[in-house]
Amino acid sequence: MSTLKKALATAVLMQLFLASFARAQNENWFSELKADRESLQRLLEHTNVNKLSKRIDAVYEPSGYTWINIAWAVMLMKQGIIPEEHVPKVAAALEEFWDSPAASRYKDARGFQGYFNGKLGAPVAGNMTIGRVLPSGRMEMPVRRELLKQMSLLYGLQEILLDTAEKYKTAVMPGYTHNRHAQPTTLGHYLVSVHDPIEQSLEGLERGYRAINRSRLGCGALAGTSWPIDRELVATYLGMDGLIENTNYAVASSDGFVTVVAELTNTMAVLSRLAWDFDIWSTNEYDFIDFEVGVGSFMMPQKWAERANQGQIEATWFGASKTLANLTEVASMGMKVPHGDTNALEYHMQDGALAALGNVNQYAKPWLVLLATIEVHEDKMLARARSGYSAATELANELVRTDGLDYRTAHDVVQTFILESVKQGLPSREAKIEILQAAAQEVVGKEMKMTQEQLRQALDPAHFVKVTNCRGGVAPEEVARMIQERRKRLAEARARHLARIEQLEKGKAQLLADLRSLAEAAGKAKEPAGSEGEQ
Repeated sequence: MSTLKKALATAVLMQLFLASFARAQNENWFSELKADRESLQRLLEHTNVNKLSKRIDAVYEPSGYTWINIAWAVMLMKQGIIPEEHVPKVAAALEEFWDSPAASRYKDARGFQGYFNGKLGAPVAGNMTIGRVLPSGRMEMPVRRELLKQMSLLYGLQEILLDTAEKYKTAVMPGYTHNRHAQPTTLGHYLVSVHDPIEQSLEGLERGYRAINRSRLGCGALAGTSWPIDRELVATYLGMDGLIENTNYAVASSDGFVTVVAELTNTMAVLSRLAWDFDIWSTNEYDFIDFEVGVGSFMMPQKWAERANQGQIEATWFGASKTLANLTEVASMGMKVPHGDTNALEYHMQDGALAALGNVNQYAKPWLVLLATIEVHEDKMLARARSGYSAATELANELVRTDGLDYRTAHDVVQTFILESVKQGLPSREAKIEILQAAAQEVVGKEMKMTQEQLRQALDPAHFVKVTNCRGGVAPEEVARMIQERRKRLAEARARHLARIEQLEKGKAQLLADLRSLAEAAGKAKEPAGSEGEQ
């Protein structure tokens, strides 16, 4: 096994251990949470979102632009493109610059070059940006930084979704299709169905990260350069996953930005549907769930006393709309322009991407505390499920098993039975065997073997949930298996995420080490012969 694979395997095991330990502690402190900023911060700490965000911000100090500019200059010195006699002054000046306030001031190669021309003079510093164009890397660096932070957040959201799903894996409720009772489900099964497309989107964000995290530096205007540059070394210094090799593709690339914003749009679309369901389910008419806080009304005093408006949930909808607008912006930015160096492709692909990442931070983050503090009325959900006939498919299944009917015929028998039962105003919990037998006589000309007790059991949503245990089904044991499997995948994803952050840290550390070595070597070269060791 390679060193990298061993490291990832160790990280996965650690993630699983820590997650298991944290879940064991959840009951002790989750009950203390409230829907407030303090609780949100506790959840962000609990899911390591804050810790990783601080680490990501730290690696970008003093600035992503300085990181690029110095990486290029160090490469030029190591390749001998900056003349050897100028390396002492250039290396020393770069070391000093890294820790100075000026390091966060210059955002492009022109300003960086001008600063050092003024400090060292053009004859010494004038080659520090040779072979470069202005934009390369300027869009990728800030988008990469925010993408890593929002991926950390979404991994945290996955964790809370799975925790909440596990807590409510036996909470029976009606399942809906076309906003009508369809089949019984559980809140836990529903939340896993929300988790899974977010997990898929995060896999897409990993692909988008890899696309963005390839270096374009060294592409020139479109054709590269005749100087013996080392593009791979610059990519390593910047913690990147290699190069966009073709130099014209490097100035014309848009795909990574489009991929990222498309996956963010899908994530927000999923959350918008969750928001819709939760908003409906928290109304007086449903009363399945409730939230600790909400928004009152300037005019209507009962909004606080009875059931507050859920402003944060509603905000998810227009957050999703904004993100879709960002996708339109980013995708269309690369349309109807030349496949080459243009302002749209070189300067503005980041605009919509950063806005979309900001939307996820603003509108997805509150869901950590909304899910962790949700109040679930399990008795009311079960009662509502039992008021209808959403377990009818299981009754039809039983007729196939016990009476040898084909499913289509069993469907007709059950449909006829339910039509008459509804006509008589009978909920499923009061179903009568006489009505079923009359329906069977009408459809197939004979009675079924089923008893009154068996009929009501087949129509009971709790029984339906218990026996619907196919892979991916609603049975609590199957939901528990799915949650356990997804926790393992989440641990693996987080290990990969940590490896991405560590790659940035290692690249930056190698850059600074090489810069220091150049400066030290230059300093030794200036020492008088025979001075070493003399006192």
